[in-house]
Amino acid sequence: MLQLLRKVLPCVTLVRAPHLAVIALLGLCSPGLVCAQSGDLIEEIRNIAKESFDPVKIGAGYAAIVDFAVSRDISSANFYPDASDGVVDPALKHFQFPFRFVFGDDAESARPFLQGLVAHQTVESRFEYAPGESVESEWETWGFSFSGGYDIPLSENLSLLPVLSVGYGSLENRARYSGPISEAILQPALAGVIFDWDSNALTYGASLGFDYQRELGGFDIEVLGSLSHHYIESVNAPSEFVDFRGRVSAFDLAISTVHPTPWELFDNPLSIVGLFGNTQIFGPERDALGFDSFFEDGAGIDLDVSARGWKLKSLRFGAKAIFGPDVDGWGLVIGYRL
Repeated sequence: MLQLLRKVLPCVTLVRAPHLAVIALLGLCSPGLVCAQSGDLIEEIRNIAKESFDPVKIGAGYAAIVDFAVSRDISSANFYPDASDGVVDPALKHFQFPFRFVFGDDAESARPFLQGLVAHQTVESRFEYAPGESVESEWETWGFSFSGGYDIPLSENLSLLPVLSVGYGSLENRARYSGPISEAILQPALAGVIFDWDSNALTYGASLGFDYQRELGGFDIEVLGSLSHHYIESVNAPSEFVDFRGRVSAFDLAISTVHPTPWELFDNPLSIVGLFGNTQIFGPERDALGFDSFFEDGAGIDLDVSARGWKLKSLRFGAKAIFGPDVDGWGLVIGYRL
């Protein structure tokens, strides 16, 4: 989605030269002439925005939240993509709440399961194109998806997870303009085309995952992986200019290592957890979020609450660092095991 702001650059160039001088000269003209000249400029920028704007990147960026992590943990993450092309302080905040229900108690045979995901995401950045002139943009998305699949044991330690999923969500953009040119020219030119519009979206796709668990050297190790492909299309788009269809593929890997300790916390046995992960996004719109890959490295604690008679076996709390070729950040993790 950060690529959205870079799409504004060709339009803004119209304002910088030679129209910046034209706008200054408009102050010497009559009010009627000013309105006429400004109207022509606004229409020119709006037409170029319609031609250059590619809403498919919005769809790909939205679909990426479906594939963002294979981990079953509740997580909140803050991503800070590298700034470029006049984009200042870009930030992506992502929250997800996954939950899974497995049917059947026989872990040695194939078991169907249902999985849900609720996700919220914001993308914020400021685009500065001239001294004293800027546009601040915020994209907000809410989404949920439901998946159905099978947990198919291949060995004592390894299971295969084929999954089909469908989801629905909303996208909304709000922009704030600063500076006389931005307020008088860009706001009316870009509203409803690049900024200040909302839509709904439908996602559907499939993934093939695996779950590998074993004990090694005093550590309980779990490796979760998933290769997924999802389609995205807008529903009830406000205009044809922001109607989009796209797709995104991703490979996610999440590794956790649990090491028991002799300590207790609130009378619950305490374990130390290592958290590691990697996400790779593929396809023509893989950089829709401003980056196409990242790594995660963190640690946490795991509390064994099985003796309390709850339906939960353990609770997990952790923090992680996020880093990659074009992004860094941090995140928090809250997990549970049934």
